[in-house]
Amino acid sequence: MTSHNVMRGESNPPYSRKRSSTVSSTSMFKNVAHQPLQIGDTTTLSIWVLDTPAVPVVLNHDYWPGVAEGDMVQVTTQVQGECPGFLFIVPNDAGMAKQTQQQITIAKTIADTFGFVNRREVILTKVDKADHWADYVEFTFQDQYLGRCDMWRITRMLQDQCIYSGQEIDFLGSIAGTIGNIYTRGVKVASAQVMSATKTIYRSLSAKMTIFIQVCHELWEFAGDGERYYEKIVHSFLPALFSRWSDAGAKHTVTIVLISRVHYDQTEVEYAAGPLRLDDDGKWYKDFYKVITDLESIQDWRPTLVSLKDSFFAFQRDILLTHHYHRAFRMAETAVSSGVSSNAAASAEVRLVGTLSYAHDGPILEAINLILNPAETHYIDRSLSLTGSSTILITPGTGYFVVPKRLLRTTTLRLLDQGFGLDLISLAKKPLHRTPIFRFKGEVPELRSHNPEKDGRIGSSGGRELDPLWGGGDGESLLKTQFWWEPFWVSTTFWDQQMDLPFRVDRFVARARMHEIQMLGLLEHDLLSTIEVPYLDVSQAHPAASSEVTDPRNVRRMQADNFDIDTFALKKNYASTTAARNSLGASSSSTSTIVPSMLTSSGPGRERMPMSLSSSASSKFPPIAEDQGQETSTPSSPRVRPDLAPTPAPLSMARSREPNVNPILSISPSQRSVRSSRSVATISSSSSKKHGSTQSQGSLASKFAPGWLFNPFRSSSQPQTSTISVTSTMSPLPRLSESSTPNTNTSPLPVPRPPKPVSIQNRRSHGRNIDDGGIFGPSRSSLPRTSPLSSSPRDRDGSEALLPVRRTTMSTLALPPVASSPPRPPNNPSRPTSSISYEQASLARRWQHVHPAPSFEHQIKWASVLTPACLPLTVEHFPTQQELDTAFEYFSYDFVVDPPSMSSSFCIKVPGDWRNLPSQEAKDIFALAVMRGQTALRLAQGFQFILRPRGGAPRSQEDRNFSRRSRSFAADEEIVPKPIGASEVLQTPFLPVYLSMTNEIHRLSYNGEVIKVELYVRRIGSAVAKHFDYECLVWPKRGDGYTEVSTSFKSPGLEKLGWNSMDMVVAGYEQNFNPSSRVWRTRFIVLPTEEPPAPMTGGSGERLNDEEVRLAGMDRLADLFGRARWAASGEKVEAYTSPHFLPTYLGPAASVCDDAVVTRLEEIHASGPLRKKKNSDKIFQEYSPSSMAKAMREEDGVSIKDHRWHGTVYSDSFTGADLTSWLVREFSDISTRDQAIEAGLKLHAQGLFEHCRKQHGFIDGHYYYRFKGEYAVPSTPRGSIWNFRGRHGQSDEKTSEKANAGSSGSPVAIKGTAIAPRKYKKRLVLSQTMIIDADLNKRSLHAETAILHHDIIHNPATAYHFELNWISTSARCLEELIRQWSRSIEKYGLRLVEGFVDQVTDIRDKNSFQSCFPIRFAIPPPALKRSPENSNVASRYYFECILLRRFGFVVDVEAQDWYSDQVDVFYSYRRSSYTYTQFVHRSGAAFVQVIGGQEGFRFLTNRLLGPGRLGSARTINGKTPSQVADTIRDALHTFCSDPAALIAFYNETMAASTEDEVEPLAI
Repeated sequence: MTSHNVMRGESNPPYSRKRSSTVSSTSMFKNVAHQPLQIGDTTTLSIWVLDTPAVPVVLNHDYWPGVAEGDMVQVTTQVQGECPGFLFIVPNDAGMAKQTQQQITIAKTIADTFGFVNRREVILTKVDKADHWADYVEFTFQDQYLGRCDMWRITRMLQDQCIYSGQEIDFLGSIAGTIGNIYTRGVKVASAQVMSATKTIYRSLSAKMTIFIQVCHELWEFAGDGERYYEKIVHSFLPALFSRWSDAGAKHTVTIVLISRVHYDQTEVEYAAGPLRLDDDGKWYKDFYKVITDLESIQDWRPTLVSLKDSFFAFQRDILLTHHYHRAFRMAETAVSSGVSSNAAASAEVRLVGTLSYAHDGPILEAINLILNPAETHYIDRSLSLTGSSTILITPGTGYFVVPKRLLRTTTLRLLDQGFGLDLISLAKKPLHRTPIFRFKGEVPELRSHNPEKDGRIGSSGGRELDPLWGGGDGESLLKTQFWWEPFWVSTTFWDQQMDLPFRVDRFVARARMHEIQMLGLLEHDLLSTIEVPYLDVSQAHPAASSEVTDPRNVRRMQADNFDIDTFALKKNYASTTAARNSLGASSSSTSTIVPSMLTSSGPGRERMPMSLSSSASSKFPPIAEDQGQETSTPSSPRVRPDLAPTPAPLSMARSREPNVNPILSISPSQRSVRSSRSVATISSSSSKKHGSTQSQGSLASKFAPGWLFNPFRSSSQPQTSTISVTSTMSPLPRLSESSTPNTNTSPLPVPRPPKPVSIQNRRSHGRNIDDGGIFGPSRSSLPRTSPLSSSPRDRDGSEALLPVRRTTMSTLALPPVASSPPRPPNNPSRPTSSISYEQASLARRWQHVHPAPSFEHQIKWASVLTPACLPLTVEHFPTQQELDTAFEYFSYDFVVDPPSMSSSFCIKVPGDWRNLPSQEAKDIFALAVMRGQTALRLAQGFQFILRPRGGAPRSQEDRNFSRRSRSFAADEEIVPKPIGASEVLQTPFLPVYLSMTNEIHRLSYNGEVIKVELYVRRIGSAVAKHFDYECLVWPKRGDGYTEVSTSFKSPGLEKLGWNSMDMVVAGYEQNFNPSSRVWRTRFIVLPTEEPPAPMTGGSGERLNDEEVRLAGMDRLADLFGRARWAASGEKVEAYTSPHFLPTYLGPAASVCDDAVVTRLEEIHASGPLRKKKNSDKIFQEYSPSSMAKAMREEDGVSIKDHRWHGTVYSDSFTGADLTSWLVREFSDISTRDQAIEAGLKLHAQGLFEHCRKQHGFIDGHYYYRFKGEYAVPSTPRGSIWNFRGRHGQSDEKTSEKANAGSSGSPVAIKGTAIAPRKYKKRLVLSQTMIIDADLNKRSLHAETAILHHDIIHNPATAYHFELNWISTSARCLEELIRQWSRSIEKYGLRLVEGFVDQVTDIRDKNSFQSCFPIRFAIPPPALKRSPENSNVASRYYFECILLRRFGFVVDVEAQDWYSDQVDVFYSYRRSSYTYTQFVHRSGAAFVQVIGGQEGFRFLTNRLLGPGRLGSARTINGKTPSQVADTIRDALHTFCSDPAALIAFYNETMAASTEDEVEPLAI
């Protein structure tokens, strides 16, 4: 027996144990040729566990002869079932050549995960790679912004690797995330290999979570277990959710909002004036939103739950009474101020008006769109620590909602474009009808043609205009029909935890909620004995029944099951239209039109079923209201005998019909009074034949069921009290032949025998209980094997994997059939469809690759609410060529691949030696880099790669012919995606790239010379593009009541982004992005800290004061900016010097009025980025002090002029920073600023110059120096400062005092600094722009660049700003760069924080749930008396600025009207000017804008401040940023509300000023 045969299949070889412990035993295997291992071969080896090995797993090949590099091996313990197997690809064992005693080494992290013990034996088995390929891999991350470009890079990095659950993935030098669940063929596994077809699901533990809690009529009702629904929220669901967040380590930023709708009668409309709106049913309403938490990351949620419960108790009072009380109070104040008598003002009495709506009338879509508004501008104020967004809706309803058609359409488009979904948490039991489901009213779209060749197949022509949701018009037509639509973007979870009655198979759990009957008193329950229908005879219902059906429990169960099946099961054949018109038990106030996948209601004029109700019962308890104005007869009839067919009640017992009286429905019978319609099928057979079978079987069942069961989703003023909604009396239409039209009446089909009964309690027997586990779409394992109606072979191939056999949440966004297709049977809320439409499937597939395995409807979707999934990178839907021709508009552009021109692009990264490559090879390299940059640009905007469906059959010949079109880039190339995974995209530039996003498809291709971009944009009608205007009332978290909010919901449109211009920037042909481009923007602020900086000394050992230390910190920041500068191909960063800041002691508005500052600003812009002179022959060592002084005075020498600082003028001086820059630029032997500083110290020691105040040695910074002794030759200053009035070298105390006040934010005018009036406005550019490389450690293979905008002028006592713009750069690189900058300047007494891009008072325009907190003055500030030359707009806010400075605020941005009207100030990073001057607290935790007068301030907490944004500290003085902001706000608000404190402050402030400047205080 050879050694190979011994090893194969043997668990215990004879020599395995001896060989594992000795070195000599391996000698027999050396120099011996071994056969390769076969699948299933095993061996036993000893494992060595290492802490930090260079390679995670290394196998010594000498101990397993025949093993080869690249084999897949599974490692398991000897104890069967102890732990799952670990997979790895056998690497080369070169590193173990000298340590042959180590048989297999493994990393400690892997050993801990799989339970491997050091130096214990393990079993190694060679396995087949194909059996262990991963289909789906979940990747979990937190505390970072992981962009879609980063996701693509991680996916490519993981390809061909063996991974395991719990493995930490390193990306760009740090841990990016952890591998979660791994799925292979729908089964979770512990380890697998990532292939190109593997789909990666990215889940975030640090996302923005918005929780909407619907406050409606049902919230205070009792559930089946005796607990109120609001108690289920605060006692059950939210504690469970927060507990799971804590266990998972989630750090979500959470917003909790209570939403409600209040309806008003016509008599209450005038009193309840405000943002009143009218719904489609003609009812007036107002929507209310109350914010409980606002973008907060909370660890202890118990106080929040207590506050939430208190808000439930006070909510009705606030919106029904207190809200109107405040309004009446304001009206009374207005009346008194207008001179109306107090009696007339007091007549505005407070009334309790309005009623809470029911759950189905709630503002669900409105709330979703309010949170989508700020999400549309997610690229502005981009947080670098949060990824993803999720919305949770908690409702006591069942998932049925009445919505406006136009808003539903807009919401669907916005959710698809932004990649979001809705997690619906229903507190009720799962209803008998389908859920979630929306009902809307609209016009029936008309069929424009009956030519099948012109219209094409269903959905392939892209005829969305034929769909009731997308077409039909939005006019005020009276001929509107109600439609039913099931949203595919909603994931439903039923939170029904019933501890006292656990689920049992033999227990019937009622799922119909009848609140009026549940609330009957004990004495009234006796009335139910009069409402009874006897059982059917079992022998008649089931002639062939066995003896076991005689058991009463089995009889009741069988009857209930048969009734449910006959009522709700999908029939293969359908009754005629006549039967639908004449069926009993249906009522509605509007006509219905039958369309595919749209649920319809019956039209008017249909008879109601007879009701059996005793007169005593009808007088004891209130009726359940039906549709208003519907004529109904409710005769009292005797009990129905089981052996007789139902007969109408005698006319003498029938009630007279009254048009204005609500009809009375029958009380729900008890369980034993329910009859099965199948049981009486044989009894009524003769009756059915006599009437021509015009009654459907569902209508027959309705005679034995209560009336509320067959009146679903009524649109009456009072909603139904039952959640059961079945349209069993509406019979479906028959299928028509191809030659027939939709209006053709056909003869009725015979009523078929119902399907085999299936118990409703056996969930496993219902295939339609399967639901999606996340937000959208079905999973691969729930896909059907049938094709849609009238679809071509190509379409069956392309959509076969999409049509679910079992019902999922994507089911009813349908396209109506064209004339050539037989109309589909109508759907109702209780009968699932057999297939879904092509149009809806194409939309829902955007989330196809986020569901690795199917889940069931009764399961709680914890994964979706704990770790929200990001939008997948890939999608498999691609329209047919016929659809591209008929439904899309085509655009294209191209550009030539020119390597020398493209090398200047900062968006791509190419090899540095590309110039040495052949011309065509260089072109191919640049084309691949540019196409990857263009692809990354589109991924960042939400596009997805279009993949070739796995297992798809070849396309039909018809589509192949269409694909060979003249306008395609290659005439012989098919327009069809070829990759099967994201990692396969752009491995070569010659394979086209296909990307899609809802209504757009982009195709990038390259032919060796030119890159061509083809855009397919779906045609959208004008009705779809309309905005939806909306008004509501919002109570912010720190607000004092409800305030009116007006906003609009806009349909998305990426076609306006200007793709041509953006692609030109990527290719290097343009350098600036279009203003309409979606560029990621983040603004940062450098603030002087409240604490003094650390002590520092100068070059000569002297101690620097706080201002000088902070100036040195700003010089350090400028040096960091210069070090991060990006250099184009062929350039070096050392050729540039760091940017130069212009220090000043003046405020922002006053500084632009100083001629010295303006002159220096113009010099900076004229010189541009300072570069070293080429071919400079000056050598520093050859210059003597005298020759150096002469060179410094030359025309291109150091800027020597009169300088002024804090009122002191220093004549014939220069700054240390200017001398350092000049030395670097002029001398060939000085290349860095450090070398220049050494040269300056040498010149200072030689006595060439001295410090103007003789306090410092030479320092590279804003320090003034003048020539000393013999070198001090008087010269004419280059910068004219004729307007300075102070004496040279002496301080003007009065001016200095005002300057100091202005530097801290006090808007005191500076005398003698106003520039002469001009006839035109002079444009002053106060910022500079440079491109930086964020990859400081050069770890990335891609271009990690960003655009840096920074201020030029800087006052150390105010805020300094810079802004970063980027698109596809990794946020991890930017995060590391910002952290480095923050740590470097914090020792200088400076703090780097993130701030809002726009002014804080505009935040409500973006986010309706956020607003500034108003801080008003109890006594308005007095006015200052100024001379005309010193009077300006800023002087009106003198007291406000002094007060804010006292509370630790500094100037952030000054208002536009604070600047002189002689200058036009421009900042490259500001898109609009500020209306009010904005201050920021030194801690960075809060912003304040000065409104002026009695209005005072507007305060806003800086929610952008998060962990890691405060330098190296996570807290500010031991408090979180939110707590610091609350303390500041409370202190400022208390002070401004105290009249005595304000008077004392005003007097103190005026005493510090001269009497001729301030008017007498008159209070």
